[in-house]
Amino acid sequence: MINRRELIAGITGGVVSAGLFKAVEINPDKMISASNIMALRNLPAPADRTCAMVLGYYFAGDGAPKLVYWDANSEKEANQGTVISSLKSAKGRWLQLHNGVMDFRQFGIVNRQNAADAALKAMISDPLIHRIEAHTSLNFMSRHRFNRSNITLDFNGQTVTATGLETLADAKNNYLSAIFFFRGIAEEKTSISLLRDPLPLLSEIYPVDDSSLYPVGQWYCLESDKVSGHWERKIQRLVQVTECIDETHIRLNYRSGWALDAQSQLHWRKVTPVENVCIQNMHYFAEGQLANSSSQPVAFEYAIYCDVLNVHAQGTFWSVIFRRWNTFFRTEQCSLTNPPSVSWGGAGYLTQQIYCQYGVITDCTASNARHLNDFTASSSCVVKHCHSNGDSSGAFVTHGQYEHDLHFTANSGILTLANSGKPWGQSAARIVINQHHCSMLTADTHVTDLTLTDVHIYRSVEQDNLGILRLNCDGLTVQNCSLSGELTLLQNSQRSIKMNVFENCGFVLDPRHDSTISNLAPDDPFIVSHPAAEARNSINGRSLLYFSHCQFKGTDKDVSLLIKNKEVNFNACRLENVSLILTADEPQKIVINGDSTLSSDQASRPLLSRTGEHPVTWRLGPMQTEVTGDDQLHIHITAGINHYQAHHVTFTHGKRLFTDKAFSRPSYFIEQNNIMINT
Repeated sequence: MINRRELIAGITGGVVSAGLFKAVEINPDKMISASNIMALRNLPAPADRTCAMVLGYYFAGDGAPKLVYWDANSEKEANQGTVISSLKSAKGRWLQLHNGVMDFRQFGIVNRQNAADAALKAMISDPLIHRIEAHTSLNFMSRHRFNRSNITLDFNGQTVTATGLETLADAKNNYLSAIFFFRGIAEEKTSISLLRDPLPLLSEIYPVDDSSLYPVGQWYCLESDKVSGHWERKIQRLVQVTECIDETHIRLNYRSGWALDAQSQLHWRKVTPVENVCIQNMHYFAEGQLANSSSQPVAFEYAIYCDVLNVHAQGTFWSVIFRRWNTFFRTEQCSLTNPPSVSWGGAGYLTQQIYCQYGVITDCTASNARHLNDFTASSSCVVKHCHSNGDSSGAFVTHGQYEHDLHFTANSGILTLANSGKPWGQSAARIVINQHHCSMLTADTHVTDLTLTDVHIYRSVEQDNLGILRLNCDGLTVQNCSLSGELTLLQNSQRSIKMNVFENCGFVLDPRHDSTISNLAPDDPFIVSHPAAEARNSINGRSLLYFSHCQFKGTDKDVSLLIKNKEVNFNACRLENVSLILTADEPQKIVINGDSTLSSDQASRPLLSRTGEHPVTWRLGPMQTEVTGDDQLHIHITAGINHYQAHHVTFTHGKRLFTDKAFSRPSYFIEQNNIMINT
């Protein structure tokens, strides 16, 4: 026997609860001890509320001491951890006293030899347990689905495996078959509200038929109508009602990222989300090489405030952390190395978010993976301090299902936006990318109001391709960026009211003008899902494109920039060994001013020239144009209609070539205050 003072003072691990004190007060002199669980179970049934100190699960000091008390009337299902049956009595159970923190060792799981599935299920099912810890390596053989909230799984840096994992009959949609899958409850019934008036951009007040049916605090899966693509919707979010405005309007915790037309429908599906779940400090090793035999550790669906911290995976087939219909979440200090597939759709990801918002992904890494981070129909998320290597499939991607207001800061790895094809809509808006390094950045579909700051795209020998920057000119802002390789600008949408501006950027261009985006394989996903091919190193668009204080350099004598844009302006720029060729496929205007400089010591083409038959308006000066060879051409205008003005231009060396065929009516030719030096 041990006395009451010794029991309370000597509790290993400090597990003391109100229940313990109550039990002790009832039977202060009936306290016993047992060296292990089997010894406890072999004890004759004691008096009700007798307390026992168990010194270990298998033997004293094995790391699993516990306090229990005897409930003589209990017939709970025994799990031999928190509920322990007696071998001497069919009725009655030893019930563990705890403060809500539980350990797999309390169930006799001390290594990977015994599967930890039953212990996990028992602990998750106990509403009094709010934290589950592992202090040894673990193995799981089942894929678990829980709708439990307010629980933390802390593996304390231990290794988790899935040796002997059950094989699924169908590989399709197995990306939700995680070992730890937490899923809220979504009703099947859907309510529909009709927009009698257009819903403007950034709306947070939404019309409904009867606001009393949408109580404050309730969560919903909110979806707008399909557009034309198979998965194409402008809104798919897990949202909460925050205010009842009037009988037919409610406020949500989501500002619409896209405007909706009148007569559009909104679909509302009531959800009870799981919340406040945290999975952390795990090293996960997967063994299966196929979609139905491999696994991933974590998935969340219909979830809020659910976080994943410090989870490191190797060899997982599906996404290490998969989220669908999540709002408010964090993924921090996680990694993926060498997944078995980077070609199967949905496979080889570190983290994937579908219909998610208000998330933070930070300090994560991936090596030889398909994607480090994937957004589909998601918004208002931040990705920062994340880095990928061996990322020829693209480290950071968005599918193009109307993602909006995403921020990427201080990351490295290939980045592509709205790049999964027409079935998703190929659209994204208000994406901000800061301090990014990569060998390829493509955002050339319907990407609106994109901002790049301090982004650097460089040639990659390891990936056997050149640096590639391809952008849609629809409210584009590019500042303090650099590129070595290909610059191709397109305009596939015209939704923004902003100008397209490049400021203080540097470009080292290669001479290629083929119609592929790189020398990657022709079946590469970056090429397959792109719009109609455009020649590399070309500027294509309908609206004004403005370069200010930018520098262009050519890598050899054949480098040129094909300008198909309707209007382009170079202000205070320097172009060295780069020929500008206006294609005149439609009327064009080019402005070069602000004391810009065009120079060449080796160009095989004129520094300025044109093709095509449509009119071109030239506004040149103040500027300088300098060549070294006597036969090199500053400007070559011999065809088409031309409206030419050159003021305060200094031409040094070389030649200029104009013909009367290029200045028939209604053309004009005006030069004023120009300087010719050996020209």
